[in-house]
Amino acid sequence: MTLDVAAGTQLRFAEYLTDLSSVPETGASLIESWFPARALSQVIAKDRRVRDSAYAGHRWWARRPPALLRALLLATALPSGVSEEQFWERYASEEPHLLGKTVYDPFMGGGSTLVEAQRLGASVMGSDVDPMSVRIVKAELAPVDGKKLRDYGKLLLAHLQANLSWLYPSESAAAPLHYFSIAEVQCPACMEAGPLYRNLILVRDPKKVGAVVRDHALTVFCPLCWKLHYLNSPDRKVLRCCDKRFKIAEGTYRAGAYHCPSCGVASTHRDLKTGMAKRRIVAVEETKANGRRNLRMQSGLDESVQLKAAREWASQRDSLPHPKGEIRAIRSDERPRSYGIKAYENLFTHRQLLVLGHALKWIEENVPEEDFRAALELAVSNSLSTNNKLCGYATDYGRLSALFSVRGYSLPALTVELNPLHETGGRGTLAACIERVAKSDAAKVRRHAWDTQTRRPVPNLFNFSRNHGSSWVGLKNAASTSAPEAIEMIDIAVFDPPYFDFIAYDELSEFHRAWFGELDLAGEPLLPKAENPVQSFGEQLGASLREMAKRARGSNPFAFTYHSANPDAWEAVGLALDFAQLAVTRLWPVRSDGHMGHHSNPGNCEWDVIVVCRPNRDTVKHKLEDTAKGWVSDMAPLDVNDADVRNFTFALEMAKPRFAKVF
Repeated sequence: MTLDVAAGTQLRFAEYLTDLSSVPETGASLIESWFPARALSQVIAKDRRVRDSAYAGHRWWARRPPALLRALLLATALPSGVSEEQFWERYASEEPHLLGKTVYDPFMGGGSTLVEAQRLGASVMGSDVDPMSVRIVKAELAPVDGKKLRDYGKLLLAHLQANLSWLYPSESAAAPLHYFSIAEVQCPACMEAGPLYRNLILVRDPKKVGAVVRDHALTVFCPLCWKLHYLNSPDRKVLRCCDKRFKIAEGTYRAGAYHCPSCGVASTHRDLKTGMAKRRIVAVEETKANGRRNLRMQSGLDESVQLKAAREWASQRDSLPHPKGEIRAIRSDERPRSYGIKAYENLFTHRQLLVLGHALKWIEENVPEEDFRAALELAVSNSLSTNNKLCGYATDYGRLSALFSVRGYSLPALTVELNPLHETGGRGTLAACIERVAKSDAAKVRRHAWDTQTRRPVPNLFNFSRNHGSSWVGLKNAASTSAPEAIEMIDIAVFDPPYFDFIAYDELSEFHRAWFGELDLAGEPLLPKAENPVQSFGEQLGASLREMAKRARGSNPFAFTYHSANPDAWEAVGLALDFAQLAVTRLWPVRSDGHMGHHSNPGNCEWDVIVVCRPNRDTVKHKLEDTAKGWVSDMAPLDVNDADVRNFTFALEMAKPRFAKVF
């Protein structure tokens, strides 16, 4: 059935109900005959710089682009025959196109599928094995009133300022923002102690767009007397101090190891236990009243405050919330244990533990409404990524580099401690994190849609409403047969399963969960077993798909995104489809994961393959005509790298023996 919509107009609410309710129970969905893969790839690229407040409350590590999910949901629900113009009209409109439908995501992660489905009017259900996922998605689907949350936030910050501002002293009118420190390690060969640093640079002002404007082009430190030097050229090569010449760009840490100045022996972080080493504060970055920043040396007052903070934490530790538990020894990423850090508490300074602990205690004692209490806890949890011992600094831009910015427990040579109580600046302050959660109730979002006349993405102001259908999210292993009663029959399943080339997101979220006593997962994460990775992963994913198929109703297919340049990964997907007795009815490439900065790597896949599938019983075998070469040609002028050509090839090889058409 083709929807008869006049160009440039919107269907009335009743017409949408008629459109979807009158779709036959058999027959192909739009996504099985047409999908705007190239146009959508361009929309996704334009949306990369868009700040959608619904997703800003707490970070997640594997979020698919909201534009991709909105398009997938629509194309899966709409019948074959809807025109390109009609599809993009629906995409850009604010009508509840999926009203009356139930959308399920068994691997909900950061919840993007469910948020986009709710915005489209659907009732939504989702599950994950990770308690942090449940916390985040519940807040996304039912955001609290932003104004009232800000009021609670002001009371919380006032309490912390009144009781803990002494932790961040200043002997002038300037307010401390960042504390720069380096580790003082002991060489295991000669037992001499020495500073570990990559170079002498603290901050630099190369006049980049968006960077902090400074009074000096370069600020460096002397590794002997620790004096700060303010230089007028960002290209200076040599520092003269203490009757010596130091190369500014060189340090004791190079090529992944500390080189002892005394004996020359190279030692790794594992050898040195760097994460537990004593740290020396080499500079404090302050903000002046005029907005400028300056760096000063550590003072005697700074040192005394650190000693007092250690004493206060020792006396208050048992009465304050804090991260509990050992960091698991058996893990896919040996960090941070390889740095000598074995307990989550050791990832935080005494100052950080005091501020965060007092914040959570105040919330528990002073916020009676459960939803507002959960929202404030989420803000504090989000601040953890910028308030820990493993934060670095973007030297040329003047911004703190958060933990997990490279999806792991990276240990920077120059670490930065934020003043979380700073009122006006700083990435990840408590005030900033509370504001991000408060903004998540915003209905208006400026994203992009596709203009079928100009053939390019155009800005589109969405006024999303999320009050149409019901929602349920909870802890559950996707393969579990003992599903909660809340998970009923489903109309649409759009999801992004864990990848075969596994990133242990549960090890990252555990950093947050340790503060809430939620270290246990609801089941085994879906990952390949070492003894038989392909079969074990395929069977686990297949069991999850089979459970979804049991609860499916109507004629809509499933659709999931996947990518890998590893043939074993796609073989495992094929086994999963066989296990669940599902046929592939269409594949589509879409560029959804363009990398930037430290994520850029020629070996990374930047394109997802959308796998559309439905039960074998509803299909008849058919020949798959698509080729990787054809896809690359169809997506031109968008680039496809070598890894993605392999990704496409393996996906098509997997699908060929399983390809079918709807009866």
